[in-house]
Amino acid sequence: MEKRVLLIRNIVPDFYGGGETYQLKLAEQLKKDGFKPYIVTSSKKLFEEGRRLGFNVIKAPYNFQQNWSGARNLLFPKYFMWQKSLEKWYGELFDKIKPITVNIQSRDDFIAATLAAKERGIKILWTDHMDFRSWVMENVTVPYKNLIGKWILKCAEKVNTIIMISDYEKNAFCEYYDGGNVVVIKNGAVDEKKEHMAIKAVPHSFVFVGRVVDYKGIAELLMAFSKVRGKYPKAVLNIYGAGEIDEFKKIAGEGVVFHGETKEPLKALAENDVFVLPSYREGLSLSLLDAAMMGKKIIASDVDGNPEVIENKVSGLLVPAKSAEKLAEAMMWMIENPREASKMAQKARKQYEEKFDFEKIFAEKMLPLYNNRKELK
Repeated sequence: MEKRVLLIRNIVPDFYGGGETYQLKLAEQLKKDGFKPYIVTSSKKLFEEGRRLGFNVIKAPYNFQQNWSGARNLLFPKYFMWQKSLEKWYGELFDKIKPITVNIQSRDDFIAATLAAKERGIKILWTDHMDFRSWVMENVTVPYKNLIGKWILKCAEKVNTIIMISDYEKNAFCEYYDGGNVVVIKNGAVDEKKEHMAIKAVPHSFVFVGRVVDYKGIAELLMAFSKVRGKYPKAVLNIYGAGEIDEFKKIAGEGVVFHGETKEPLKALAENDVFVLPSYREGLSLSLLDAAMMGKKIIASDVDGNPEVIENKVSGLLVPAKSAEKLAEAMMWMIENPREASKMAQKARKQYEEKFDFEKIFAEKMLPLYNNRKELK
């Protein structure tokens, strides 16, 4: 009998980020271990990438009205009806595919898919990609506010295991929820360093790989690099990713190259000397984990899950978010202290091997959750 698993990740159709990339990585590991994964998503790019890689991908309904705060709480009955129709859709899907486990990873589906799976005795996992802390739980403890968040917390009691991607995320979520079904299974990266060993990094080169949007600290990165370039004219900054590129080009100085999206992020990392992640907030960044896996010199903002990957002045440099001055100092330190920086890069690689090898994480911590057939709560 096929061990069918559904990975449910719905998001604004034009959006594609770390939470979407994660589905492909997870599906690949499940397939290797004898499962038949299905990806259920509203993301256009995830749909296309999943199909290209040969996975079963199902297009899911998506409600574009996501702001139900404030006065919009008066329209909660409308949202309730949307949830009932979505629950019916999932019920029909589950009856057709007959999965043994569903892993739900998006807000509306935390309700509808959970209720449909619970009714059918299907094992339920949740994985959070920083959504709870960012917006799902906002004002959830305030009477008459965030009714959807309150509903999600009730559904959490029906879940076998809720997976948080970092200690930081778990602590934030457990301020609102004290169930005993919450665990931390940190993100990881598949080890592909050997495939890129022949690529030599360009000296004095810096790289960012991620969404080119404000909260990723792009403005501060450009300001910091301008100072670096003033002292080191041969320095270059390569920015990979989609987003608000045209806006940031207006404030970018010499030596900055916007490459847009890349299908070879590891090659981009290999070609550059220092990886920089100046975000204002992060869950557990896949790009940061990739950089550690590749043994790169790393500078990251000292926020959220980043210190769980990088130990300051040991495996990289942590700087305050939103500080172009401190970021510039760190970037120039990397240029001026190559021996010490290389030792940090080696330590980052070692910490990756010990804690963030995704294949090990999956085998040791995730696979038992999919295989365990204990009774649902």
